[in-house]
Amino acid sequence: MKLMIVDDEPKIRKGLFKLLSAQEGWQVVGVYEDAPSALKDLYELEADVIITDIKMPEVSGLDLIRQIRERSLNIRIIILSGYSNFSYAQKAIELGVTRYLLKPTDPRELLSLLKEMERELFPKAPEAEPDQRPDGENEVGNLLVVKAIQYIEVHYGGRITLKDMAEELHLSPNYLCELFKRHTGKNLMEYVTEYRMQKAKTYLSHVEYRVGDVAEMVGYKEAKYFSSAFKKAYGMTPLEYRNKR
Repeated sequence: MKLMIVDDEPKIRKGLFKLLSAQEGWQVVGVYEDAPSALKDLYELEADVIITDIKMPEVSGLDLIRQIRERSLNIRIIILSGYSNFSYAQKAIELGVTRYLLKPTDPRELLSLLKEMERELFPKAPEAEPDQRPDGENEVGNLLVVKAIQYIEVHYGGRITLKDMAEELHLSPNYLCELFKRHTGKNLMEYVTEYRMQKAKTYLSHVEYRVGDVAEMVGYKEAKYFSSAFKKAYGMTPLEYRNKR
């Protein structure tokens, strides 16, 4: 699988290159500090996946993606962004971005996503029979679930309610829950908690963040409530988890 990296931060570029180059069967065909340079090489390098920042000088990541789509290039796109702004995510969804991940990104999460893309791009075995739902219901349902997940990825640091999410996606709360369960096998609000806990583990690995800071970063106003939820999920308190590492 061929990958391109576009980010104006040297540390991010270097870290991504090292991480992705180490994976068997993957080739980082280009590393760029700006969008125009990446666009220039797109046709020649034939990348399968582009990983790009959203805020860059001159030409933004969204502009890069827009130009890729205008050229009808069938490339999978992952956005890594330090901006938890849902308007960015909405535009990204409209432009067919596969995932919108917030920095600091968990390397395991990124690798898991890329491996999933690799399986889709280069299937090694015949795929199972598709769900035979009429009128493209399965495809539409999947898209709505993807949008729900992206909403969670952007809003996990703030207040998330089923009502707000359903309104954003123009669905009834009950239908959204049923759709999410059908396509993921998971309860929607349990997924929100699970995602927050995964993010909390990433932030706890940064010793400069206090437990109270991490609680706020993943959407909990009270550190005590966060610690209780964390212990319920992992059988240990946030401090115990940090000290164990």
